[in-house]
Amino acid sequence: MGANMCKVDGQVSKCEVVVNNGNPLHMKKMDARPELARAPPSLQDFKGTPSKGASKTGLFEDAEFPATNASIGGVTGDAANPNVAQYLEEMMKLVVPGWARPRQMVGKEAGEYKLFATEGEPCLFARVSPRDIQQGYLGDCWLVSSMATLAEYPDRVRSLFKQNTLTEDGRYDVRLYDPTSEEWKVVTIDDRLPFWQRPGKHGNLCFAKQTKENEFWPCLLEKAVAKFVMSYHRIDGGFESVAMEMLTGKPSVCVGLSQVPGGAHAPYALLCGQTPQTAKHATVLMRKEAYDAHWGYWGQDASALLGGKKQLSDDELWDMLKDWDKVGYSLACGSRCAYKGILQGHAYTVLRLLDVPIDRKDKQGKEEKFTLKMLHVRNPHRTNEWFGRFHDDDWETWNKYPEALKACAHKVGVKDNGVFWMEWTEFKHGFRDVGICFDKQSEGTRYTDNSKAAIKEHQGVKFGQVGYQKWEGL
Repeated sequence: MGANMCKVDGQVSKCEVVVNNGNPLHMKKMDARPELARAPPSLQDFKGTPSKGASKTGLFEDAEFPATNASIGGVTGDAANPNVAQYLEEMMKLVVPGWARPRQMVGKEAGEYKLFATEGEPCLFARVSPRDIQQGYLGDCWLVSSMATLAEYPDRVRSLFKQNTLTEDGRYDVRLYDPTSEEWKVVTIDDRLPFWQRPGKHGNLCFAKQTKENEFWPCLLEKAVAKFVMSYHRIDGGFESVAMEMLTGKPSVCVGLSQVPGGAHAPYALLCGQTPQTAKHATVLMRKEAYDAHWGYWGQDASALLGGKKQLSDDELWDMLKDWDKVGYSLACGSRCAYKGILQGHAYTVLRLLDVPIDRKDKQGKEEKFTLKMLHVRNPHRTNEWFGRFHDDDWETWNKYPEALKACAHKVGVKDNGVFWMEWTEFKHGFRDVGICFDKQSEGTRYTDNSKAAIKEHQGVKFGQVGYQKWEGL
């Protein structure tokens, strides 16, 4: 759909592309999330005599997306950080021919490609959780953080896969949504995953990692998206709201955050094209052409999705975010700058939002009455956490506000693998926008429900809709 066409409630109408329409982010040039330089992971010495592991015949090999460097493409990382290119160049020289399958990396069949310090057997799903997903060395934080927010409700993830267990032949069918064609498309992949290894060392996955319970769905979903655009390099850098639309089939909106006290926040969607005049609604599938051609991104006023409001007050947005979180909408955010442990140009997942009322008297008898606005945020790196107020080890602040300690169920001093609490005011300083996907959770339990009934329900999830689905977004 073109930049001058809007589709709301099934009605298509012409909208003027006007720069000054009351929304400060309308037709503003947007930059995809870049990635800052990170050193490649160290590899542990391989002890003992390596073996090839049990070989199997009849394993599926996807000829359309072969296990070669052609499918990885020209992965270079962020051009503004030349060290990334150097690290990736080193890693690409060490990618093993034909890559590696889950059973070659984990479990009793694993041989020379066995991952370091793993126990048990590989699986597709165990207990799907947003806390276990870890980004690899590809700059696809926008995608991995969106996968994590999807995993807050495990049924969402499971319904993307036709298979519900690790298959014997290594074939998987994954459905992904394309708003342009209004269609759920099925992407068929094999389970060979890019894997690198130095001689005499344990190797490692190049990109998304398996979870601590040896679930390989994050690696396979990432691979399905890479095949969707026919190369891993085309998912390097992007926008989480665009990823969430592909994963859910539901519209997303971004809200640009003002860090000025009392400042207004602006809702926008994303356009992609060679010029603002030819730009269309941004989709992941569009990257197949747009990425290599260096198309640009622009904001598009999305007030039509928020009751016609072109700007939102601070209280309005906070109340909306809380309400959206309660009904299960997926939430992710992109950072503004390097700020007290927040990485610049990086996408995160928003897990929870809480109001914590404070109503008491201080030691001098002066009344304290206000509300702490708290957010639970997760870094897909599973490391690099917030170190401002209310960080994991902030004994002073947590003890000062025991109400927050109780409401957040936080344990001071316990590291939580990239998950942290922070206040709304600080959040606006560190993050430039929040992405909201209107994928209301009508059924299915949250990942925190460990009951037998919830586990049984998750295991019974079927492959979701395939083919046509009306698009309800801009």
